[in-house]
Amino acid sequence: MRFLRLENGSRNAKLSTAQLFVLVQLNQGGSASIRELAERTMTDPSSVSVVVSKLATRGLVARTPDPGDKRRVTLRLTATGKRAVARAKDLPQVRMAEGLAQLPLGKRRQIAQSLELLVEAVGADDLVPRMFLEGNGDE
Repeated sequence: MRFLRLENGSRNAKLSTAQLFVLVQLNQGGSASIRELAERTMTDPSSVSVVVSKLATRGLVARTPDPGDKRRVTLRLTATGKRAVARAKDLPQVRMAEGLAQLPLGKRRQIAQSLELLVEAVGADDLVPRMFLEGNGDE
């Protein structure tokens, strides 16, 4: 799925599908913690954290300490992040992410379970899971 990339005007500004997925989630649901994003995306918090770190480094997501809980960080889109989502609206992976987000939680869980069955059926269940088609970190 590496062909599904968003160019932000330069070769270094590509966004992975997972990064776009997180941006769309924050755009639709407002601010969130890593744990909340993991629940929304049905992904492990450590995977979400890796994606969010890349987005924060690029200035697309801002981290704000939670005044009530020093261990918790709230994430929100920056103005640059909002522009990236606006530019990406017609990309197939964004349309897919938005479509999935519109489905009831039960239906999203059914899709996730079906995909898990497919992964097992093709013998790929021993591979390290990545968040929503995320690359191997070399991009």
